Amino acid sequence: MDLDRLRETESQSLLANIVAIRHRLFAMMDRCEEVTDTAGAQRVAGQLHRNLELTGKLLGDLNTGTTINNNILISPVYIEMRTELVRALRDHPDARQAVAQVLHGLESKFAEGAVIDHSYASGSAGS
Repeated sequence: MDLDRLRETESQSLLANIVAIRHRLFAMMDRCEEVTDTAGAQRVAGQLHRNLELTGKLLGDLNTGTTINNNILISPVYIEMRTELVRALRDHPDARQAVAQVLHGLESKFAEGAVIDHSYASGSAGS
């Protein structure tokens, strides 16, 4: 069994699952805000924070080479912008739903591209 290939596959699978969970958490956050469930929104925000923290740790551990990737989906500025945008549309449910669908679609599309190039992450590129 090729250990390097296994690591690469598992890393990609782990990140894909974390991203999938994050998308569901964003959907839950949107739903909590729609029904003005402040306590629920706070719980989901905590889970989102932990998800983002784990993603950051994993990407930091896995991406030790010289390649630098900035993922806007885990940026605190993006999270705040997204939350405020959905909140601003609270009184416009149709627009809010349409915007939420677009955001979910774009986040899913760009999250699929979040793949780690093992040769750079392991420092073995060009060796």
